[in-house]
Amino acid sequence: MYYVFKMLTGKIRICFILLFILMNTAFSQKQIESINYPDKLLLITEMRYQGDYSSMTVDPFDVHGKCGLWLSFEIARNWNQFSPLQKNKLQLLLSPKEFHKDTIIGYFHIFYDTTDYNEPALLDEYGQRIPNSSAAFVDSVGKYFNQSWNYFVDSLGYLPPPMQEGKLYYIINIENLGFSLYGETIFLDSDRIGNYFPPRYTSYIRIDNDFKDVYSKGIAGLKVTAAHEFHHAVQLGSYGFWNSDLYFYELTSTWMEDVVFDEINDYYQYLKNSWGQPKGQFRYPDISFTSSLSDVSYSRAIWGKFVEKQYSRNVMRRAWETIRNQKRTVQALDSAFVEIGSSFRQAFLEWATWNFNTGPNSDSVKYYTESRRYPKIITRPTIKYSHTFTSFTDSIQAISSVYRPICIVNLPSDSCTIPNMMVAVSNLDVNSSGTSQRFRFTYDIANHGDNTFTRLQNGIFVRLNAEGKDYWSNQEYEIDSTTNQIPSIVSEVKIYPHPFFSKGMKPLNFRLPAASEKFGKLYIYSVGMDLIIEKEVELISLNFEPKIEWNGHDSRGNLVPSGIYFYVITVDGKMYNGKFAVIRE
Repeated sequence: MYYVFKMLTGKIRICFILLFILMNTAFSQKQIESINYPDKLLLITEMRYQGDYSSMTVDPFDVHGKCGLWLSFEIARNWNQFSPLQKNKLQLLLSPKEFHKDTIIGYFHIFYDTTDYNEPALLDEYGQRIPNSSAAFVDSVGKYFNQSWNYFVDSLGYLPPPMQEGKLYYIINIENLGFSLYGETIFLDSDRIGNYFPPRYTSYIRIDNDFKDVYSKGIAGLKVTAAHEFHHAVQLGSYGFWNSDLYFYELTSTWMEDVVFDEINDYYQYLKNSWGQPKGQFRYPDISFTSSLSDVSYSRAIWGKFVEKQYSRNVMRRAWETIRNQKRTVQALDSAFVEIGSSFRQAFLEWATWNFNTGPNSDSVKYYTESRRYPKIITRPTIKYSHTFTSFTDSIQAISSVYRPICIVNLPSDSCTIPNMMVAVSNLDVNSSGTSQRFRFTYDIANHGDNTFTRLQNGIFVRLNAEGKDYWSNQEYEIDSTTNQIPSIVSEVKIYPHPFFSKGMKPLNFRLPAASEKFGKLYIYSVGMDLIIEKEVELISLNFEPKIEWNGHDSRGNLVPSGIYFYVITVDGKMYNGKFAVIRE
């Protein structure tokens, strides 16, 4: 059945899919609900690796995007739930297949057929298979996988993946994968090496035999698959497997496609559809950064694009090196940012600003280099503010943002054609990530307010109300000048996050009133008035609001213990002082 489907032309194939789904959705859903999850995984595996799509118990069109890593992740996550018979079956299904031909090119041992169903082929300019081009296709596989190996290891400094037991080369199988699948990196419990934590695995890679039915066709599809899947092999073999962090494996590998083969831009398909409407991150900014929904995690390749331009590609590698040393992904990212004087919190808020600055009129020098090719991010309905108290309530997941346009008018009867202000509200609670829970907040706008409000330089007062307020941030922008934020007017030092968790979201920030000098002095004292640290500090201009940072270490480089501390800051001939709490986890 599947081979017949593969041979159908585009419009006929679409009709076939729709008819198939209409005929079988109700039945398949009922069947899925009647079986347990390990049984479902086994059924999906049998269909995928035996080419049998005739079963009606699971929807065969649910392939979870371009990469099949999710299936290996799910099998590994649920390994202890399978019976001994099921484990043996999975081992047979997922082991490398036998093919008629093989060749060794550089670091890779490539297996393939030269006839029938799995025969590889190059595509002509019309996207059709070129007869007798299997050898040229295999040579291209060797070329682009070795190029990826050399770039990752020699240029970027990643560790190479380990080989399977008894093998001198990394195995690649070329097969007719079909549908939208480009390739997959496969590992099993039996592939585990050593006693590392997180565990590490040897693996092998399956790739499509022509890339005819994918977004980036032919050689373009092969190139991005080489970079994407080989980086999965590196992740699993040299850095470790966190079974709940699939999002970061896919995010990083999709970004790596663009690092190695910048001319392809396959990741565009996850940012917008063929009509230019936003997808992924640009449609669902309120879904957690740690979500493993396929299109969303692929679209977050733009996180890598942001990090490499705003900071350095090395930050991503350092995160993987920290994962290798037993830290989960967000904590590993935070450590990598702290090393260069930032934090995951600060980077995420900057990213929220970058994601607002996309589309035809965006600043491709200050923000994403390719930002004009990205869609505008989805926003909530516009709020009209006519200088009387206005409020709205919303909810988002942990480590996510939402954007709300605000139209400032003189009278309630005034019409609003173009909003002139935008507020981005972000939740930065890493402790609540990994769930679909939504957190409510309220945003108030007024003409005046008490000390719970912040006054913006456009004259209005704003206030964000949410449980666990230190995990939240609101950033206001002028829509007619989207490269700038609307700074708030600070009359005294504001400290955040407070209390300060010295092993968590570093650094501790002291936001200051406007200052003309670029440097100041910071003194930290213990509750017994012992001097903890004295240093000259640079005033950082963050969205036009100066601040200084402290990393929670004393003058000897040690993390300070839990307790109450006092600060003194001198800048512009003025002195500010106060106290704050430190909690050392």
